[in-house]
Amino acid sequence: MKAIPHILLSVLLLVSAGCANMSKRTKCVLASAAAGAVVGGGAGVAIGNQGDTDNRAEGSAIGAAAGAVIGGGLGLIFCKAEELDSDGDGVLDSMDACPNTPIGVEVDERGCPLDSDGDGVPDYQDRCPNTPKGVEVDERGCPLDSDGDGVPDYQDKCPNTPKGVKVDKKGCPLDSDRDGVPDYKDKCPNTPRGTKVDEKGCPLVGEKLLILRGINFDFDSATIKEDSETILDEAVNTLKENPSIKTKIEGHTDATGTEEYNLGLSQRRADAVRDYLISQGIAGERLSTVGQGEAYPITSNDTREGRSKNRRIEFVVVGK
Repeated sequence: MKAIPHILLSVLLLVSAGCANMSKRTKCVLASAAAGAVVGGGAGVAIGNQGDTDNRAEGSAIGAAAGAVIGGGLGLIFCKAEELDSDGDGVLDSMDACPNTPIGVEVDERGCPLDSDGDGVPDYQDRCPNTPKGVEVDERGCPLDSDGDGVPDYQDKCPNTPKGVKVDKKGCPLDSDRDGVPDYKDKCPNTPRGTKVDEKGCPLVGEKLLILRGINFDFDSATIKEDSETILDEAVNTLKENPSIKTKIEGHTDATGTEEYNLGLSQRRADAVRDYLISQGIAGERLSTVGQGEAYPITSNDTREGRSKNRRIEFVVVGK
């Protein structure tokens, strides 16, 4: 009877050693049962030595059976650690390839957080879900935008745009007058469509620098109304930004009245615009004038809208 505690102690030691090396609960339990059978069988033989051969065989069998049962039972207890799921993601620690996943994060069969768009940033941290395959992203899962213009690199047709420059949906700097020179470089904004320009966006000699519409004069006179000064200031700013440009100011009227009268009226109005520009600091030697009357309409004079468009002031580059 004194041998029994020693036998149980041996079983416990074998079971503990066996469990430490097992990765699955089932294997651990089987190993514990096998160890118990060996120890139990040995104990049975030792006890059976007090009798004849039959007693030894019987003792060995009974001991082995009892040891297996005891070892298996102890294995269930000691190997329960194999069922731990430390991060509570539903995947046992022994199979969890991504331990310590935050609570509540959805995982795959390996225990790793889902990454639906495959960009390397798990869904629960991804601020830009559904990124196209193969697109390089930052730590937030958002496509890289190297020039910081708001258009990601994989969609940006104009990379390396300077900081702060406004761009279109393709990531290219705005070119409001479509002269081929972006707004942030254009020294002559609002150049008439189709005008040939230099690298600064300013018209070449012979080209139109500006077309100003909506300049209001007192009825049948060349006196400029105050509400038109804002429009004229556009020409002032353009000329100040390009101090080397010399322009011819052309006055145009609609077809109301006689041709001769309109020719004179257009000249007086062109002179009035020149006087205003000089009053705003533009050197007079840079400005010449000519009245074109109704000779060069840009649309029909048959409608009020058409006549309004034909009444205009044009600035033509005559030197640089």
